[in-house]
Amino acid sequence: MRAIALAVFVVIIGRLGWLQLVRGGFYRNLSEDNYVQGFEVHAPRGLILDRNGVILADSRAALSITLSRMRNRDDESLAATLSELLALPPELVGERLAEARQRYYGSVTLVEDATLEQVSVIEERRSSLPGVKVEATARRRYLTGPVTSHALGYVAEVSDRELETLAQLNYESGDVIGKSGVEKRYELLLRGRDGVEYWVCDASGIELYPFEGGPSQDARPGGSLVLTLDSVAQRTAAEALSKFQAGAVVALEPATGEVLVLASHPAPDPNSLVDGLSTEEWNDLTGSQTHPLLNRCVQATYPPGSQFKLVTAAAGLETGEIDRHQTVTCRGAYKYGIRTFRCWKREGHGVTDMLKGITESCDVYFYQLGARLGVDRLMEWTERSGLGRVTGIDIAGEVRGNVPTPSWYDRVYGKRKWSKGVVLNLAIGQGELLVTPIQAVGLVAGIVNDGLMMTPHLFKRAETYSGRVIATARPTPGHRLPYSRRTIAFLREAMVNVVQGTNGTGKQARIRGIEVGGKTGTAQNPHGDDHSWFVMYAPARDPRIVVAVVVENAGSGAAVAAPIARKVAMAYLGFEEPEPPAQVIPEAPQGPPTPGPLMGGEADEL
Repeated sequence: MRAIALAVFVVIIGRLGWLQLVRGGFYRNLSEDNYVQGFEVHAPRGLILDRNGVILADSRAALSITLSRMRNRDDESLAATLSELLALPPELVGERLAEARQRYYGSVTLVEDATLEQVSVIEERRSSLPGVKVEATARRRYLTGPVTSHALGYVAEVSDRELETLAQLNYESGDVIGKSGVEKRYELLLRGRDGVEYWVCDASGIELYPFEGGPSQDARPGGSLVLTLDSVAQRTAAEALSKFQAGAVVALEPATGEVLVLASHPAPDPNSLVDGLSTEEWNDLTGSQTHPLLNRCVQATYPPGSQFKLVTAAAGLETGEIDRHQTVTCRGAYKYGIRTFRCWKREGHGVTDMLKGITESCDVYFYQLGARLGVDRLMEWTERSGLGRVTGIDIAGEVRGNVPTPSWYDRVYGKRKWSKGVVLNLAIGQGELLVTPIQAVGLVAGIVNDGLMMTPHLFKRAETYSGRVIATARPTPGHRLPYSRRTIAFLREAMVNVVQGTNGTGKQARIRGIEVGGKTGTAQNPHGDDHSWFVMYAPARDPRIVVAVVVENAGSGAAVAAPIARKVAMAYLGFEEPEPPAQVIPEAPQGPPTPGPLMGGEADEL
């Protein structure tokens, strides 16, 4: 009997030792899991500010209805109840409950940004809804709405495809992620780190008090992103574009490449994209003929029009095909082979040298210069001028444009099945030559920055949520223009004459009190009215801003785009409207033209 009793006690003691010492941790966790629940604490997304500290995007307080894992819960019955209470499809509720069962801690969002009625319904029945909770969350808010839509981008729920590549970064279904603009480019900075807290709950899943023994982790808000944008100039550009069907404005600080304005019109309200669109609303947005989701600043291409005459002039000077003093006589048209190419000014510009040709935008002058250069050399210098390549701006989606080299024509039209006369159109920025607004502004920025095109960027600095600076942008040299100092000085002189000269085509861009430079452009559009272009910089002696404006189907660049560029430059430089008429600066007197070596006795040919 004693032996039997001893054996029984040995077994009992051994079993107790196994349960308490060897398997004690497992059963302790199992016990706590029965009454302790972990809840995810979502970190608010970081702020986005302009260069002057104006908040462009923040996070507002919102209430969400979430689901947490609960043992011994009848999910089918709960799904039916929630579907009825919240007017949601039973399949959706079932999917969310199944997802919640897979999480040890944290919650799955059932309804984001819930209405007061939905919150009230849940709170009234919480005792009969185990694991269902109303949580305070942070909801992204864009304070400037469509004004900065394409620059900032927007956030939305992470997709299944994105989860496949982001799982290692702890993204889960229901998380929000940047979808475009700087929201996407600087996602990891803005995201922050979610926290977790543990609560002791009763049998119905109602939190009673915090569980002190849980490995709680505080949520860490995302970092703040300070952009190079100037919100005043940005709003000025957006308001000016809103009067037209479509267009874009880009402005840079030439010495650093900082993007001061990035406005594309039309633009969606990013707040509506965050809140979620119905299928009908999304189809209307994506199917719109004005393409509001297209960032025209970096994704739309246009013939550059007469602003491209700056490149044609530079190519002529650098190759030695012409000097600035050689002249032609423009009688309103130029015959090349069996075709006649007309100037925009029907009566012609008369005797014209290069300065006058740029100032008054004489087409005949540049037809002849283009014919002498040929497609090969003109497009070679176009590529060397930085066109046909991306600028490297720090948002996704930038396109290259198109520089139609002879090999391009051979590929598209067949070898030797295209006329060399295309060079006349190319010389004045028409035809198959296509550029983006960011490329147009970058080219002029390079000219006024002594030939160095800086890489454009929207990022200025990053800060922690407490305000400590953790990263600062450094100006990065981009493309070096292959122009001599003499050519650059001439191009700047010509652009000043375009605006300030008596007969300049850009007089609408004058700003009282300072001297500015620019170039008009009117690009032919096979699908409608001409596109209106204007590029400008100010002040002329020490440029602080370069602006490029394109307005679709609007006609003359001098009449439409130039006043918009002027308003944007004035807004950034701190000038106020209304402005009295600027004083006309007379053009430097010119002597009679000197016959060039190919002109004979009359100023007819280059």
